[in-house]
Amino acid sequence: MKKFLNIIFSVCISVVVIVGAINFTVGFKQLYYFDIDYLNISELSGLSKDDIKLNYDYLIDYNLSKDVSEFKLPTLESSPEGKIHFEEVRNIFQNINKLAKLLMIISLVGIILSIKNKNIKLLKTTSMTLIIMPVVLALPILLNFEKSFIIFHKLLFRNDYWIFNPDLDPVINMLPEEFFFHAGMMILILIFAVSMLIFAMYKLCKLFKSRKI
Repeated sequence: MKKFLNIIFSVCISVVVIVGAINFTVGFKQLYYFDIDYLNISELSGLSKDDIKLNYDYLIDYNLSKDVSEFKLPTLESSPEGKIHFEEVRNIFQNINKLAKLLMIISLVGIILSIKNKNIKLLKTTSMTLIIMPVVLALPILLNFEKSFIIFHKLLFRNDYWIFNPDLDPVINMLPEEFFFHAGMMILILIFAVSMLIFAMYKLCKLFKSRKI
């Protein structure tokens, strides 16, 4: 039973960490700002750097905001299908965050019980879970990012509105696939870093426990 609870709590903690890594990366606009020059997004989109930043900031703020409002980019036109897609993306973010909040409560219960029972194995199980997850997630991305990108969208969306027509939704020109690859790698690196931190905590707790004995 104890082993089963360890697995349940470690999965809950891992999902919370993953959602946190996603939210941090999405909100870390400096990554995109770097890619504006690195990926020549101004040349690809035909927009000035200021216009690109303005529209990108709106995209991020819209997706992370809890306020329901109509999708309307500051300086770019959007098709009805394009607006629906970004509304769906926003809903996914909101639902994932709601799930993470619920799992955070469960995780806190697990952490409190583990501290009370001096169960440091939860740290080891969680660190292992977080090490395995980035590897499993990274393999298809590294082997074939484009195919993984397509499968990802087909799994999340029940329509093909994510396939933009640049003439109707010019915003797609400022969102090259390479940027999503960079964002994906940043998420994986953050998850891996947290897993290493938790494993280090486990080792320290184990060392302290053995010396105390």
